[in-house]
Amino acid sequence: MRRKDESKKLQLLEFINSYIGQHSASPSVREISSGTGIHPATVHRYLVAMDEAGEIEYDGKSIDTAATQKMTPVNCMRVLGRVACGPGDEEQEEVLEYIRMPENLVGKGTFFALIAKGDSMIDAGIHEGDYVIVRQTQTAEIGDIVVALYDNLSNLKVLGYDAEKEQYCLRSCNPDKKKYADMYVTDLQVQGVAVGVYHKF
Repeated sequence: MRRKDESKKLQLLEFINSYIGQHSASPSVREISSGTGIHPATVHRYLVAMDEAGEIEYDGKSIDTAATQKMTPVNCMRVLGRVACGPGDEEQEEVLEYIRMPENLVGKGTFFALIAKGDSMIDAGIHEGDYVIVRQTQTAEIGDIVVALYDNLSNLKVLGYDAEKEQYCLRSCNPDKKKYADMYVTDLQVQGVAVGVYHKF
């Protein structure tokens, strides 16, 4: 390509990198054209020429650039309402929004997020209004912070076990032990294990 076209190549690269960063997928020629104002035929011609020059990898559908190859995969997850961090609350599953978290922070799997409500988990760093990132699973280890369902109530607590009573329990992370004593429940169901929390300053 002629040197006078370098600005157009840069425009294409900036759009492609931004699109893949937001969508975790390559844009189509028409999407690139719409986003840059460059005619679709010109977009295609540039992509082919840039691939031949080794500046990108383009197979007619997917596009890889030097920048996108360094991008961390992301997990897109639903924010399913609020979860009680205190007395149990009625289970709710209403999609409030979608958020994206880098895979290197949360790991692989199926995730959802909940907004913390209450102060029973403050010693675990979970405060009112925080986004709690949860890996969807029905099993958990003792000491895991779980989204627990019991008696049609949902709660965020540490999964514990009382050896004397030989019974599982749900434990708060709050220094006020009188207000937040261990909870012994029957028919306990684990809906997920917390893997992270997003705290807004």
